Amino acid sequence: MINWLSFTSDLLGLRKTSDLATQFINIVGRELALDQAMLLVPNSDGRMLIPHDNGLNYSWLVTDFDSPFAHVLQSQQEMYLDAEALLFWQSNRTFKQLVSSVGMFDTVWIQPLNIEHCHINHILLLIGDSKQLRLVSKQESFLKFVDAFTQQWTLLYEIEREKQSGQLLKESLVDIQRNSRQQSHATDLSFTLIGKSEAMKRLREHIISAAESQLSVIIQGETGTGKELVAQAIHDFSPRKHEPFVAINCAAIPENLLESELFGYCKGAFSGADCDKQGLIAQANKGTLFLDEIGDMPLALQAKLLRVLESRSYRPVGGKHEQTSDFRLVSATHVNLLEQVNLKSFRQDLYYRLFQYPLSLPRLASRIEDVEQLSHHFVELFNTRHKRNIRGLHYKALDWLKSHSYPGNVRELKHLVEYGCAQTNDGSQLEEYCFANRFAPVVAQSIDTQIKSTESYSASCSPTVSHENLSSIDDLRCALSQFEEQIIRQRLDHYGGDREKAAKSLKVPKRTLAYKCQKLEIKR
Repeated sequence: MINWLSFTSDLLGLRKTSDLATQFINIVGRELALDQAMLLVPNSDGRMLIPHDNGLNYSWLVTDFDSPFAHVLQSQQEMYLDAEALLFWQSNRTFKQLVSSVGMFDTVWIQPLNIEHCHINHILLLIGDSKQLRLVSKQESFLKFVDAFTQQWTLLYEIEREKQSGQLLKESLVDIQRNSRQQSHATDLSFTLIGKSEAMKRLREHIISAAESQLSVIIQGETGTGKELVAQAIHDFSPRKHEPFVAINCAAIPENLLESELFGYCKGAFSGADCDKQGLIAQANKGTLFLDEIGDMPLALQAKLLRVLESRSYRPVGGKHEQTSDFRLVSATHVNLLEQVNLKSFRQDLYYRLFQYPLSLPRLASRIEDVEQLSHHFVELFNTRHKRNIRGLHYKALDWLKSHSYPGNVRELKHLVEYGCAQTNDGSQLEEYCFANRFAPVVAQSIDTQIKSTESYSASCSPTVSHENLSSIDDLRCALSQFEEQIIRQRLDHYGGDREKAAKSLKVPKRTLAYKCQKLEIKR
């Protein structure tokens, strides 16, 4: 007679449910010399019964009544299946495989284990000698041993569930704090990267995300979109914000000097090198190195930069010893680097090394709604810098600014506002006429382009204004507005009101065309 209670102490010292189940099954299988001993437990969603030992490739749906396990769960009654009874349980392939080795004198004993706080009960599966299993199932000491196991499982399960809940709560709090911090940083960033458009909101979120990572960032955008501002923001909101931010424009330095600027040089390395000079890579140690217009970097220098990025070590020009620098690289370009790679003017391996975290800056023409906020900001900067008192912009001046396509992006808008402010008296608003000399060439060029484009259409699409009656114009601004309206209306008629096609044919953004239609009261 086995003294099952003597094994209880082997269970009570364990602190994990997985260890407890393994120890319990090992004791039962060893002492009864069983062919198979298995504990079936519900999976995470409670839909499947799986062995506690993940190495056993078995599983059963708790609602699959082709196996006896669903019946045991439903009835909460134990089940004994001898070799003859097993003939009725052959439709479930997995169960059939499990009991394939059951002999004539063996029995499959399936016992439900009632464990508190579990929606699906566990199942004890034992396969062995029929007489021995029938006998042990009636032994009080064995039943108490099983009861000790279920109570210990319940206790450990509760402890593990509380730990898991605490961990989830902790992770949730971390997520909340991170989101709150990112929102706060994005709000702070809105004072530098100005704009309420969706494009700018997304950009600020991506900048904060990029700043918190340690990945190399590549900033892509047209000239004047604010690439250096973005690079500075990535540094300012990163863990390296208290360390140096070192910037260099690769296109502004001659090729033969760029290497010595980046890597530094040793005394006597070349004519004029009278002393050692620290390069920008060394100066950026623990901080951020910003390489503007990296697409203009010579191929030979690209290979050396790639080595520095991979190994964090470099050698000054004329130097004999390796030096190290721990910097975070941020680069920018206005050219399409992938095209440069295809043209063999930019290294493919460096391209992929730079593009760990790409950021694309939107054109100002794609966020015209930000022109008003940007314009007021530039007026305030002008007032501060020049000690002036310009009272903002008249709405007609804003209309003029919003109608422009801005090939020079935000930088062009800034210069236009500064030009207008310079012609405005203190205490006055910036008026529409202040931009006449700056906008006239742009408008004239646009109209000239539109005339040439319009002439390619049939005579029915030609504007009614002719060269013969130009001498009768006495209000240029009104005439230009009327002529622009004629062109837009005729182009919309030609494309059946399709604004996207009309805007493309006139080489203006669809948003600009929509604004002009609203201003000129064109309903199509």
